[in-house]
Amino acid sequence: MGQHLFIVAWDRPDLWDYWRRWFSGLQGVEVVLDRRRGERRRAQGTFESERRQADRRESPGIEEELRNMGFSIVSRP
Repeated sequence: MGQHLFIVAWDRPDLWDYWRRWFSGLQGVEVVLDRRRGERRRAQGTFESERRQADRRESPGIEEELRNMGFSIVSRP
């Protein structure tokens, strides 16, 4: 698992391929294709109240960077 994660928008496989090649063999960097494509839950029937406090995957700015630039860089602790 790398110290830096390059997340590439699912509709930009060209960028995924580019960054994957650019960082090949470099330790500490992982390039992944974003698999999210909207809310996965379905609004059917009655549900209990929401137990989650926030979306675990949400980080400020990532969605906007994916839309505008096609990728986002995340540093892992």
